[in-house]
Amino acid sequence: MRLTSFLVLATAALLACVDIVSADKVTKTITRNTMADTDYANELSASKRMLRTYDENDEERAGPGKIVDLVKSSTSKLADSAKMNKYLLFNKNGVQVLNKMKLGDDVGAALKSSKMNALAAYIDLFNKKHPNNKISMIGTLTARYGDDAVADALVSAQRYLNTETLAKQLRKDQLAAWLEKDKSVYDVFKLLKLGDDSYYALSSRKLEVLEDYISLFNREKYFSEKTLLSTLTVGFGGETKLAKLLVGAKENPFSREKAMGLESALFNKWLASKKQPETVFKDLRLDVNLELSLIGTITAHYGDDIVAKALVSARTAPSTEWMATRLQSQQLEGWLKSGKSVDDVYALLKLKDDGVAAIVSRKLETLDAYIKLFNREKSADESLIKAMATGFGGEDKLATTLANARLFPLMHAKATQLQKAQFAQWLDEGYDSISVLTKIFKVEEANLAGASRSQKSIAKKFKAFYERERGVPNVVSPRRS
Repeated sequence: MRLTSFLVLATAALLACVDIVSADKVTKTITRNTMADTDYANELSASKRMLRTYDENDEERAGPGKIVDLVKSSTSKLADSAKMNKYLLFNKNGVQVLNKMKLGDDVGAALKSSKMNALAAYIDLFNKKHPNNKISMIGTLTARYGDDAVADALVSAQRYLNTETLAKQLRKDQLAAWLEKDKSVYDVFKLLKLGDDSYYALSSRKLEVLEDYISLFNREKYFSEKTLLSTLTVGFGGETKLAKLLVGAKENPFSREKAMGLESALFNKWLASKKQPETVFKDLRLDVNLELSLIGTITAHYGDDIVAKALVSARTAPSTEWMATRLQSQQLEGWLKSGKSVDDVYALLKLKDDGVAAIVSRKLETLDAYIKLFNREKSADESLIKAMATGFGGEDKLATTLANARLFPLMHAKATQLQKAQFAQWLDEGYDSISVLTKIFKVEEANLAGASRSQKSIAKKFKAFYERERGVPNVVSPRRS
């Protein structure tokens, strides 16, 4: 009978207790905007249950230990219900109740707590009592922990089965709340404090939230075409600062892929706006480690020829000389390591496409620098004149082009310099003025008079060069077979 009496008391306690709300109730509560106008106090009153009839054997199987535990649990729930009534009586808001629950400063841990059920139930009841001054779960969490911490925690929580549904709904609510408050994508960037994270922002879970908001913003706002690139550009203080950040982010394996995609988009934007590499070098002014990783990126977007020309130009400016010199070395060494021949580099620089203008192109300086590096590392004997002769289609064509270029004031000096270099090569190879006509220009020895005026002029200039260099007259007679 003592046990039976104990069971009666336990049953009475069970009838008085209240289950605050199930996990399913949490999700329903945070998404509900309006509720039926019912007596809110009924939510905290005890539910009526059917009493189970126990026989003597049931009493013995239950045991006093299990019954005591059950009574303790029921008593605890009853105490929680009384607290909720008290909070509601004094019109406590969600944050105040959340603080009373002592869930700590870790929002991620709070999302996993069973006390979230009680919070959801309280919000539900509060909104019934104050239909014109409603609160929400996402608003409560944000006010307590901050937009950035909540956003980060929700992305993480969505990956776990026990918090997936709740986190998914709260993420939607967070985006909707920002949109309802007319937050711009740049406002959300600031709310998420991505600017404080430097390039770590690119591997942050918060970036996923920003991208989701940009998509929602564009969908809901007419004529909006915001992009992640434009948002980060404003957020990080401009294209130059973002470009520097992306160069650094590529060195981090966790942010490399995202950084490369954004960098590509940025360079494509620069190309579309006709921004020149010289300007890029001048604007960036990176430190030594970041510079070396930049050359490949710029080359991939602008091309070897444009970058080579830009580097030569940048070397003439004091503000970019040191950086351009290092980047040019990196470019040349890259070509050498990839097995590029001198002719390959001539083709890469697209000097053939420049025609006679190649003679005064800054790219010619790059080719000359590569030839010197190639000869030093490969113990080769290449020369700029040999490369140009091949590029122009033969020594005769190069000689004619140089002679014609000397007629133009802007090309005269460089063309004269290159002509002397070609003459020096002919001299080293044992040519005289006659053999220049017969070997270079393929004029029949028996018909030297048939040489063109240009060919005769070049042979005459070579004769003068020969006599000046050797210190003896270049007296030759036509060879007879």
